[in-house]
This record gives sequence, structure tokens and C-alpha cells, in this order.
Amino acid sequence: TLIHPNIHTFLEVEIVSFEGSVGKFKTTLKSPSDLHLPAGESFAKNGTSTYIISHGVVIVATGARPYQPTEYLYGQDKRVLTQLELEESLHHQPAVIRDMRSIVMIQCVGSRTAERPYCSRLCCGQAVKNAMEIKKINPECEVYVLYRDIRTYGFMEQYYRQAREAGVLFLRYEAERPPQVGAGLAPARDGQPQVGQPQGLPLQVTMHDAMLDSDILIEADRVVLSVATVPQADAGEIAQLLKVPRTQDGFFQEAHLKLRPVDFANDGIFLCGMAHYPKKALTESAMQAIAAAGRAATVLANRTIEIEPSISHVVEAKCDGCAYCVDPCPFKAITLIEYTNEAGQIKKRVQVDETMCKGCGTCQATCPKGAIFVWHFKLDQLRAMTMAALGK
Repeated sequence: TLIHPNIHTFLEVEIVSFEGSVGKFKTTLKSPSDLHLPAGESFAKNGTSTYIISHGVVIVATGARPYQPTEYLYGQDKRVLTQLELEESLHHQPAVIRDMRSIVMIQCVGSRTAERPYCSRLCCGQAVKNAMEIKKINPECEVYVLYRDIRTYGFMEQYYRQAREAGVLFLRYEAERPPQVGAGLAPARDGQPQVGQPQGLPLQVTMHDAMLDSDILIEADRVVLSVATVPQADAGEIAQLLKVPRTQDGFFQEAHLKLRPVDFANDGIFLCGMAHYPKKALTESAMQAIAAAGRAATVLANRTIEIEPSISHVVEAKCDGCAYCVDPCPFKAITLIEYTNEAGQIKKRVQVDETMCKGCGTCQATCPKGAIFVWHFKLDQLRAMTMAALGK
């Protein structure tokens, strides 16, 4: 369905390359089938299966994905679910819940660990919401939420109180002593307990209650895992293509937390949603999407773009193409090119993209020949200012 004449969706395509700067980006797509390109100069076919799109800005909204657990018998016993799988079951098969006597939810599965030290923040709210829905369908069902810390922030705090009033039991466990899930034991035979079939016996959840300082055994018809939110599998590839940074957790990093929360350091590239960080509710993602669209509009609304006056400049007569300044450039504004001199010889030198350069001076500090400098900050100018400050 055509949503808007200026909105075009390309499915099952792969981004092959990305180049350019703000106002003149070019993205090459590869598609297994022919794409119906709209008319206009922004779209062009390049070969049999590749297409080039010319555009002025980029908004990264790749989202995130749920962690695929391996603990607590997930994947081994079909009665161990994630919160998303439980939510789907509540919507499509509510009758199944009416026959259950006990459901255990385990929080912080895959998050707040050494590998993923961050809190995904949405898990507690999702668990409380699903627990209340279970109580609506089957008020007699015992619902246990095993948590480390309940973080129902903002307006979700009232739902936490309502869940407790509805009879949902919240039991705290310590990170050093996580719950244990077993498939249950069959009745004893000849004095020896027998391992039961997962489908016939309730799951057994054992946890250590810090307040009681004792172990608790809960028999559960379902065990529901509140799993972490992790970056998309191809987030690293996208970051390399766009030349944008990521945090140590693998999510995309904004230019400044408060001053430029939806911008990258590279002009013309913006981000929003869970690609930014995992702790976003739907309303927060929508608000950030509006902010990113507004920032993109400020670029697209201009016919021309003013560049900074203090940017790098290459002295072509001194540059020998050593490329020492290429990799250190944090904005990827410097490239190595080949050219033919007056004698007909093929030489190499660096070239600065003025729209990408921010005049940080890293290139000037790395060049051994003094072949590149930042306007208004030449070495002799800096030396003269230093000597004047010292009174010499």
C-alpha cells in the first residue's frame, strides 16, 4: 500500500556501499529482484542488481532485538518462554492460561552481567503487564516474579502497585545466587527418584530468598524469561559503512548526550529508537523519531550549506602521499588519491572533504612534512601566540 508518494520502501535489499557527505550522500543497494524505482534524479540503476540512491541525509533507525537465551532450559523445554512469546500466547491462545496453576517469571536474563552490564529497563514493565493480563484471564493462577531490582519507572509504577494488589508475588534474588530451573522428578520407584518427562510434570524453580535466608521451591506450569535487549546483528556493519561510532555495548553513540542527542558527529547522519540505546518505551522512540526528522528537515530545507572556516587545507607541493593523516581523522574527511603531475608522473597525495572536516587539527599533528594545516591555526601562528603569551 502506498503510504505517501514521497515514501519508498525497499525490502530484502543489502547496502553495498555508502559514500559522500551531508547533502550529497550516495548509497548503493543490492537486490535479488528488480526494484521499481520512482522517477527522478535521486534513483539510478547500476548493473543488473545494484541501484544507487542519491540523498541529503541519513536516519539510522535499525532498532534492536531480544537476547536469545541459553539458560533456564530455554530451547530444551517448550514450557520455558520469553516475555514476547508469552505475550503472543496471551493474545492468540488465552484459553491455555485458564488451565494453569502457577507461572514463574525470571527477570534480568542476559542483562546486568559481565558481558552485558546495562539494564534493558523495559523488562520489568513488560513482566508486570503480562502478569496482570494472566490474572485477568485466570485469577486463580499464582504468578511469581523473581527479580533483582524492580524498575517500573515513571507512570509504570502504578501498574506495579496494581499487580501486587491483584496477587502477583514479587520475590527478590541476588545476582550471585540466580534461580535454578529443573524439569521435575517422576514419582519414586524402588526408593529412587526418577527423572520425569518435561511434558508430564511441572517445572521446578528453586531460588534463595534473601529476606527469609532460605531456599524456596516453586512448581510452575510455565517459566517466562525477561531477556535483555541487544543490538542488531548487523549493527557493526552499518557503523563501518556510515563511519559512525558505537558504544561499548554495541549500540550507536550520539554526538553529545544533551546538546546533540539525535546527531552523530558526522553531519547529516541522525539516529533514533532502540538503535541508540535499548531502554526505550514506544513513546520515547516516537519522540526521538520526531526529533530526528526535525533535525533532518533543517538540513533538507536549505539550498546551500555553510561550512566551517577553520578546516584543514593541503599544501599540494609538500604532500608526498604518506597517508599518516588518513586513519587518525575522526571524521573520515581525508582520503588518499592519485594524480598526474606536470611531468606526466603518477603521484599520490591526500584530499580533504571540506563538508566533513571539523578542523580538529589531528591531521596537522600527524603530518611529518607540514603538508596539511588548519586555517587560522598554522604552526607559525600557534608559535607566535605562544611566544606572545610568554612575553617573548
